[in-house]
Amino acid sequence: MSDGYKDLNNKKVLFIRLSSLGDLILTLPTLKAIKDRYPRAHIAWLVQGALQDVLSGNPYLDEIISVDLLSVTDKYATPTTWLKGGIRFLHNLRKAQRIFQEKRFDVVLEFQALFKSGIFAFLNRGAERYGFKNARELSHLFLTRPTFIKDKSRHAVYNYLQFARYFDCPTDEIGFPIYIPPEDEAYIDRLLLQEGIKPGDLTIFLSATARWRSKFWEQEVFARLGDELVRRYGAKLIFSGLPSEVGYLQVIREMMQEDAIIMAGRTNIKQFFALVRRCRLYVGVDSGAMHAAAAFGIPVVALFGPSNPRWIGPFGQEKGIIRLDLPCAPCNKRDCPDRSCMRGITPEMVLEKVEEVVPSL
Repeated sequence: MSDGYKDLNNKKVLFIRLSSLGDLILTLPTLKAIKDRYPRAHIAWLVQGALQDVLSGNPYLDEIISVDLLSVTDKYATPTTWLKGGIRFLHNLRKAQRIFQEKRFDVVLEFQALFKSGIFAFLNRGAERYGFKNARELSHLFLTRPTFIKDKSRHAVYNYLQFARYFDCPTDEIGFPIYIPPEDEAYIDRLLLQEGIKPGDLTIFLSATARWRSKFWEQEVFARLGDELVRRYGAKLIFSGLPSEVGYLQVIREMMQEDAIIMAGRTNIKQFFALVRRCRLYVGVDSGAMHAAAAFGIPVVALFGPSNPRWIGPFGQEKGIIRLDLPCAPCNKRDCPDRSCMRGITPEMVLEKVEEVVPSL
């Protein structure tokens, strides 16, 4: 085996980061760094089909290859989901293999570090396949060059930027390129006006849901916080989430005495980005929306319990993190009957952090 390619110009490079929304966003600085350094590289990205619009239109990306996978690890997964997911995974492996045989990538960068992503990397048999040597689920065995160390004591962005630095890419300036079509920007402008939100209003994005049940805050406590944000600041409140989460969000709104708008199910991914970018403040749990807000430079106040903010917190906004110092946290459990790490956070703690992060509200 050679020492591998160090000059990526005129090479065909495949990024593998299938999901999730937040993790795709956190990989974007590495895409930008590599394309800035090697503008003649052809860069493709293998991504879960439901999330391909996170990447569509990105000026640093030459090609998107989507695979139609089911999420079998989120809070809505059932045994039937697992069965369907396995069958679909095998079907998409065959589809991807045909594509890779045609494309013949020179370099594969495997960011996800799981068995399923490792298998997709392995299908590129003629490529130099880079990734983390301490990856989970033995996925490093699918790589020709398990080069990097995943260190959860530092942010995921810096872990991913190891790939860029290996190829001599400057990483001092970190950017999150996200493309939003003008028509989706205009749609959100019209939608907000219809809901009585005008330019210049103090609009706060409230994120009450996440992929892990253990990250959820109590609905009644969220309602109390929302009421106080309206009363103190005259804020216009927006709840958003998946279409399947509308009912959960409606319960919060019904518990409130003040008004709030539910946008879940009313936007596609690009419109969701435009919605986040229109807000003056993000308040909520650790979610993909939190990473979108941080990428756009929106001030973030984020509630952390089971997940590790040093690894996956709002990038560059450590000041906005709220977490309890408990011996069991962060546990990284997707479900927990206790959830004391979240239940112990009070609206008063959040409001105090809001004053600290955005004193000019």
